[in-house]
Amino acid sequence: MKTRRSCCCVVLLLVAVLLAVLTVLLLLWRVRCQGDNVFPKAAVAADSQRCSEIGRNILLEGGSAVDGAIAALLCTSLVNPQSVGIGGGAIFTIYNASTGRVTVINAREAAPWNLKAEVMSGCGPFPKPDSGPQWIAVPGELRGYKEAHQKFGKLPWKSLFEPSIKLAEHGFPFPEFLRNLSLHPHMYRRLKNSALGPLFFKGDDLRQNVTYPQLAKTLKTIAEQGPETFYRGKIAQDLIRDIQGSSITLQDLKNYRVSVMEPLTVSLGDYTMYTPPLPSRGAILGLVLNVLKGFKFIPESMGQRQKAQTYHRIIEALKFGNGQLSRTIARRHRSDETDLLSDEFAKLIQQRIDNRAHEPEYYHTGPQAPDKYGTSHVSAIDKDGNAVAVTSSINYLFGSMIFSNSTGVILNNQLADFCAADGTFPDFKAVAGQQPPSSMTPSILISKSKESLMVVGASGGSMIISAVAQVIMNKLWFGLDMTGAIQKQRLYVNGSNVLRFENGFDEEVQNEMKERGHVKGLPIPLPSVVQGIYRSSGCVEAVSDARKRGKSAGY
Repeated sequence: MKTRRSCCCVVLLLVAVLLAVLTVLLLLWRVRCQGDNVFPKAAVAADSQRCSEIGRNILLEGGSAVDGAIAALLCTSLVNPQSVGIGGGAIFTIYNASTGRVTVINAREAAPWNLKAEVMSGCGPFPKPDSGPQWIAVPGELRGYKEAHQKFGKLPWKSLFEPSIKLAEHGFPFPEFLRNLSLHPHMYRRLKNSALGPLFFKGDDLRQNVTYPQLAKTLKTIAEQGPETFYRGKIAQDLIRDIQGSSITLQDLKNYRVSVMEPLTVSLGDYTMYTPPLPSRGAILGLVLNVLKGFKFIPESMGQRQKAQTYHRIIEALKFGNGQLSRTIARRHRSDETDLLSDEFAKLIQQRIDNRAHEPEYYHTGPQAPDKYGTSHVSAIDKDGNAVAVTSSINYLFGSMIFSNSTGVILNNQLADFCAADGTFPDFKAVAGQQPPSSMTPSILISKSKESLMVVGASGGSMIISAVAQVIMNKLWFGLDMTGAIQKQRLYVNGSNVLRFENGFDEEVQNEMKERGHVKGLPIPLPSVVQGIYRSSGCVEAVSDARKRGKSAGY
């Protein structure tokens, strides 16, 4: 009897010790995963704290990463309406942790089938194209949301809209970034005198609070009846009536379809990067990184002795990427993009990178359209490890500057992306129904063990590719955490191969690049904005770019 009691005591003692050890390990894990941008389970990184928190709350309610991302984007259309909205389009890259598969959902806007003649003469010269209804392409945003939600959502469709409907109805203080942008001398007069003026201005002054009463009604209808009311119902009819001068018809809205696509893949050491195919320029991002991985960068590559050579190689790879941009506009075949991403092509470019800069012809760089700014990105990961990178846009700042009074929708100007560098517009028959090329490159990188995952993307128009490439390199090759990888100053090589640096960029490197023959331009006026998440060893580091006053949220 005593022996039996002793055995029971030993077992109970072992159980108690085991529970104590597990408790300590759990506490250590939670402490290890604490920090400003670090969370133990899940997170959303949008370009404003308010919208990151709305996305996080959706995750807390049991929503998937896609649910959180959609809710955050709907919020962003209110907080940063200059960048994104249901009058635009989006590209999703989605990782399903249970199957290990990555899916791309392409909801980029499309050209209407009967374009108006005045579009042909409006492309140039710079600073054209001007704002106006003739540049509006068929919005794809809501059908993209619906496709992503049907395939990967968990919460009811309506619940994703409710937080933003409340915001639109009750209003909120004018966001700092939007305020500064609206008061900028270049933007103030254009915005105030546009159809959007009454939305943001009272007389000559900005309103204290932002409300969207008509958009709130539209979102409520879409939440209750589904997106088809935007494409076939009363909202569609009101929208077409409000945008007189556009080529879009009710039939264009009705016939719009999203595309579910296989991502392009690039091997980057222990990671595989998944990025969208055309109309995205994910192949260019992949090409740049595929070239640079051959130099076997390590943290010491950014040390005092090597950083100038490292930056020179990065710049040269970006120039060769520019050399392929004009070619990819016409590419419509998957095989062409696959050739761009081959190791053989990367090695050919590596061999052409020496210690000097060269003329544009050396990189096969031709004339390219002027730089553009705009767009918004959201990265999200849920407690089950599902992840989404989604980039959305209405193109230029405030899109076409056209506001539908009946629906409260701000319309895109994506047809401007068809404009060639010489100020011409393509043949109508070639463009009808097509999607313009886009620098949006929402990407997901997964380690071979599936233990580590990066979700990343950017806004900033033509600066997106260079921004995303530098953040990936900063994290994977140069040893920075995700916060450091995103906040570090960046450079940009524009379409004419002119270098532009962010304010505060290393002066020594800038001087060295000039000595090597690179052409230096003016500082970047409106930088690209990156949202990224890195999950490893059970911790989630989610970072919203401080360049847009963003902050992530998680739990």
